[in-house]
Amino acid sequence: MFTPRRKALLAALALTAVAYGCEDDDPVALPAGVEVYVATLTGAAERPNPVTTTATGTATVTVIDNLLSFSVDVVDIDSVTIGHIHRGVADSAGGVMVDLTPTPTGLNFTGNVALGSRTVVDSVLTHMRNNSAYVNIHTRVNGPGEIRGQLVKIQ
Repeated sequence: MFTPRRKALLAALALTAVAYGCEDDDPVALPAGVEVYVATLTGAAERPNPVTTTATGTATVTVIDNLLSFSVDVVDIDSVTIGHIHRGVADSAGGVMVDLTPTPTGLNFTGNVALGSRTVVDSVLTHMRNNSAYVNIHTRVNGPGEIRGQLVKIQ
């Protein structure tokens, strides 16, 4: 059994391994029991109404037991207000499961808007494992969501 401190350390290491993987694109070996999910965030993926925007992003979510660690990086986004992991498949919208508590931004922001960890219930992990979870970043102009991406397990 992992202690909370060891879980947080392993999650941080897993995020680092994915973010700074090998130059030859070989998969990075992670400790047993670690799951890594990635989402590519675009306005075109927003549902029910796609959004025309230059903003894009990448979300990386690492799971160890019931500890979920996340990092969301964005490019050229204006006035982030909130962000979540929602339940739902690619062509539908669903309810909020996890609050990512992003840092509010100004105009044309590029960088990390959300970094942290949460202990989650099993149903969140079930949705992620069944490809029915997505990351959504909301802005002042696009309150229902500016960019969105389906979480896909990569390891």
